[in-house]
Amino acid sequence: MNRNSSCFEIAENIFKRIQDYFPGLNMTINYEAENVDLVMDIPKQDGIDFEISLNLQNEDELHLSTDYIWCQFFSAKSENLVEEFYKSVIGLIKGEYRILQFVNDTKVYKTFLQKPNGIGWETVYTGHERWRMPW
Repeated sequence: MNRNSSCFEIAENIFKRIQDYFPGLNMTINYEAENVDLVMDIPKQDGIDFEISLNLQNEDELHLSTDYIWCQFFSAKSENLVEEFYKSVIGLIKGEYRILQFVNDTKVYKTFLQKPNGIGWETVYTGHERWRMPW
């Protein structure tokens, strides 16, 4: 972990911006987490129906994960990507974004993180839980 890297500073700043946006919610930044460079945990609480974990991995990968989806935003050096990550977290917490899962025989095989676009839903991120043959 390189705390002096630009991506570490970017991740730390974005996590703090999220905390500032929701001052009434419990969010914990962990600088000593194992296997990741930086993590912020947002537990299930009034206003949030599930746990959310945000982290920086491999020095430039931002991750947003819940029990329902795991999104990887790469590279944290991209201002546009970092802003999309921020909007996705804010939208998910506010309930404006949704997680849509595709299930076959009780197994999730694809998950979308979506945002409203005025006429429907726009996919921000697609997660594939397992690879499936079309037949």
